[in-house]
Amino acid sequence: MQAVLLAGGKGTRLLPLTIYRPKPMMPFFNKPLMEYMLRNLVEIGVDEVIILVGYLKEKIFEYFGNGEEFGVEITYSNGENIKLGTAGALKKAEKFLEDTFIVASSDVLTNLNFKELVEFHKRKGGIATMALTKVEDPSHYGVVVLDEDNKVLYFKEKPRPGEAPSNLANAGIYVFEPDILDLIPKGENYDFSLNLFPKMLEEEIPIYGFPFDEYWNDVGRPSTYLQATEDVFAGKLKLPQVNVGSLKGNVEKGGSLFTGSRCILRKPNIVGFAVLGDNVEVGRDVKIERSVIFSNVVIEEGAEIREAIIGENVYIGKGVVIEAGSVIGDNSIIEEFSKIGANVKIWTDSRVGKESVILPD
Repeated sequence: MQAVLLAGGKGTRLLPLTIYRPKPMMPFFNKPLMEYMLRNLVEIGVDEVIILVGYLKEKIFEYFGNGEEFGVEITYSNGENIKLGTAGALKKAEKFLEDTFIVASSDVLTNLNFKELVEFHKRKGGIATMALTKVEDPSHYGVVVLDEDNKVLYFKEKPRPGEAPSNLANAGIYVFEPDILDLIPKGENYDFSLNLFPKMLEEEIPIYGFPFDEYWNDVGRPSTYLQATEDVFAGKLKLPQVNVGSLKGNVEKGGSLFTGSRCILRKPNIVGFAVLGDNVEVGRDVKIERSVIFSNVVIEEGAEIREAIIGENVYIGKGVVIEAGSVIGDNSIIEEFSKIGANVKIWTDSRVGKESVILPD
């Protein structure tokens, strides 16, 4: 079976963490986000994956290669994918697609049963099925209304709060027949939700919806990235590749720790959880609360990091305080006794002098 992974976007809501890495390569428990989706597909028998690349594509080539290491054959569709939109980029990969295929966003974390999704699609006999997740706040998503046969009646893209016609959101995962490609114009900027699906409804070509209750998170913002991290520790998001073992369920009882290789920690105080990459050095009496630290980071004694994400190759000096919601870009230096206020983004390659205070807007 074939699958297509959408991996061309810039991940602007995760800036500055996506300046030197595309969003699919964001580390999640020290593996790229896209690896989890790839392995989900391989598990149900997908043996050929076409990856639609764009922004910083070389990082993806370097890590995933031809797919041999992951038990799958990987082909890359290159070029102007960002400018072509989701459907337009898919059209460009038409020559690779021969039978029923899955399309998925590469940065989604989910426990969706892909096998059930494909079986549902084949039972319905249409050319398009979309996976639909139930969300509390539909205003961030494309919302779908179904009839009694699970046929899509209409869409509403990012409705205002309180005006959503349902709580079923487009999960960014589809099953298509090759016939869908005949509906997409060649060489045009064409989007699934804004162009293709409305056109299908207008022409009365059925689209089916597959609602599911399993975990789903599109990891679009620092807050949802941290929430997904906590959900692994809490057992809500089950990733076979990540073994938190006895840490599971300890998030509220004193703090769970997950580190990469060659880390040095001197009696850290962990609250909630802390995920560390490789080669992270943590000094004495450092407090880390519900935070993720990427690789090659030094945190000196007495520092406090609360609900933050720290990029690669960062130095955090003695007594530094980083408040909730902040993001420190790669290669930055925060000198001793400085304070980074809540929800502040420190750009890559920055230097904050000692005893400085960076306040939010």
